[in-house]
Amino acid sequence: MRAAGMRVGGATVLALMLMMTPAASAFATQAADPPAPLSDGDELTARPGERLTFRSPPHLLGWIGDSVTSKIFIRQATLKMHHPVITAEATVACDTPPGVYPVERAMPRPEGEPVDPAFWVTVKVVDIDEAERAACPGKVAALPPEQVEEQYPADSDWPHSPWDVRTFQPGEKVTPTETLMGNGERLTSRGFTDRPVMRGAKATVTGTATIRCDAEPGLYEVRWVGKDKVWARYRVAPIDDATRASCRDGRLHLAEGRTPWLVGGAAPVLAAAGAYVLARRRRRRRPVRPTDSGSSQD
Repeated sequence: MRAAGMRVGGATVLALMLMMTPAASAFATQAADPPAPLSDGDELTARPGERLTFRSPPHLLGWIGDSVTSKIFIRQATLKMHHPVITAEATVACDTPPGVYPVERAMPRPEGEPVDPAFWVTVKVVDIDEAERAACPGKVAALPPEQVEEQYPADSDWPHSPWDVRTFQPGEKVTPTETLMGNGERLTSRGFTDRPVMRGAKATVTGTATIRCDAEPGLYEVRWVGKDKVWARYRVAPIDDATRASCRDGRLHLAEGRTPWLVGGAAPVLAAAGAYVLARRRRRRRPVRPTDSGSSQD
């Protein structure tokens, strides 16, 4: 039915406005400014058992993968990309006395050991009563699992890290990309139809892999052939029986542009890789870290 010439009464307009109110409210919430990134020397306030989020300035891509440590954390955190922000999460230990404590950031060695620690911010831990301290372990146990997956822009090359998880469909062709290593080597994954060979020039190598038509929905790992370390992860999306049958028959044609990081040649990949490497090298000096304080600063 054509809508041309349809007259809309005041009651209809009011009803439409009421229906749109929740959506408008949700949009307003999403449009709110995110928390500001932390600058050197900033101070956060926390209670024992509280989980803190440390947000890096978004332009400092070289910080991705850096460890975030402090004597008050239950375990060290790692700065990860959650597009469009870079964040790390850490929980304050329940037995932390009140005081002001430094938080350091360090680029890890290839073996995973942190080096070159640099002072970043401080955390002011407030005092709590005995009842709250007794309830703290239960509060920590009830916290949701810390997020391990990262989210990079969908139009960027894949993978940026072993936890840069993208979602692919059975039958889809993907282009794994690596910098500075892997020329002539093969990748293996139980979700691939074969073992793609990584080839390229200069600092970037790529391969072409096809997701198996019979790949079940779920999380998959990618490894270099002959190496036991997980290099990448991806998720296979669920599809209906008709789509799976089309995939097996070779009749499945994914919409153009579904995987935009496959097009455009190596230039954008090389540019991004170069910017990332330069960012990792240009590590400016940090201010001297403060001395740990075990006395209350309230």
